[in-house]
Amino acid sequence: MGSTRRRLGAAALSMLLAVLGSVAIAAPAGAAGSAPGPGAGDVAIPYLGSTTIDIAAPWRITDCQTPAQASPLVVGCDERSISLAAPEYDPDAAAVVVPVPLTDGRITTIAEYRVSLEAPETPSAEPARAVRPTAAGTLLRLPISELGIECAVCDAGGRLRAVAVHPAEAGSLWATPTHLVFRAAQGYAGPAELVYRFADDYGTWSPEGVIQASVLRSAGAPLVTSDLVVALEEGGAELSLEQLGFVLGDDELVLVGCGTAIRGQLRCDADGSIEYRGDGAADQFAVQLATAGGEQALASVTLVPAAEDEGADAASDSLRPGTAPIAKPKQGKQGVASAIVPRRPVEDHHGAGGLLAPLLATLDRVGAR
Repeated sequence: MGSTRRRLGAAALSMLLAVLGSVAIAAPAGAAGSAPGPGAGDVAIPYLGSTTIDIAAPWRITDCQTPAQASPLVVGCDERSISLAAPEYDPDAAAVVVPVPLTDGRITTIAEYRVSLEAPETPSAEPARAVRPTAAGTLLRLPISELGIECAVCDAGGRLRAVAVHPAEAGSLWATPTHLVFRAAQGYAGPAELVYRFADDYGTWSPEGVIQASVLRSAGAPLVTSDLVVALEEGGAELSLEQLGFVLGDDELVLVGCGTAIRGQLRCDADGSIEYRGDGAADQFAVQLATAGGEQALASVTLVPAAEDEGADAASDSLRPGTAPIAKPKQGKQGVASAIVPRRPVEDHHGAGGLLAPLLATLDRVGAR
């Protein structure tokens, strides 16, 4: 932090120190000097990071023991600066006053700083702008990987909360540990907005995320899809189109495309084969299916560590191979605990999640953007 230098007489200096709330040791009558720039101020230590309080010449720190004894956040000190660090974060920690004794060789004073811990980045929920079609009277099951969630502190998974459906007559909405689920009303047709939020491990909620849906009257053969939970084998998995959906009729089932996995890499081929490779931790992705007649539906795959690795992450404690739980669980304003750890924030990567983003994700991995 820089300093503001002013030439002051003894009276003006006394007034300034009173305004700043600093404790001053009286200078000789008629002495003049430069008031220390920091004076009294607020200093925020970045989340799990560090910062410094810099003292501008001609002022220097006369005693490093005083600030060091004021707070364990003080990790270094010399005549020109105070080093602060917060290797841990406590959301309930109050600001602490750190006094810093200063002198310019003639005037001695104590500048006080209110040091606080800066909170981690607030979670975001910015889904792709694609409109999600769903037939009236059916379920649209959106995996967490498709909700555009980025969270800096979600090692325990975080929490997902269904907020509202607009208009309300379009249907109902709820959250599960792995999906946001929309039940389209049988008698409704038209647009619908699905509103949700996500909280990090400290309970900080994201702004509202909004999925655009379109409720349609189905005219063709119904398309039935699955939400599979698959055990990883050596960090990978292979699936086929037939495992994810089928048509109640003679129409042909088509694989439209795959979404972006949160952690791993996908190969999604036109012949209906899907190959996933990751680091062995829980992951998730969506698969868009359709019929030759134009019906569309979303399937999903949630990947969990193999049995011998159970307990390694959030998903392994609540999911088993088979199908993901879709029934409405008990939930309130706190939503439900997520079994999937969402993406961490990546610079210039906002809005790149979902079925529209495989190309951008590939470019990111090879460093082409």
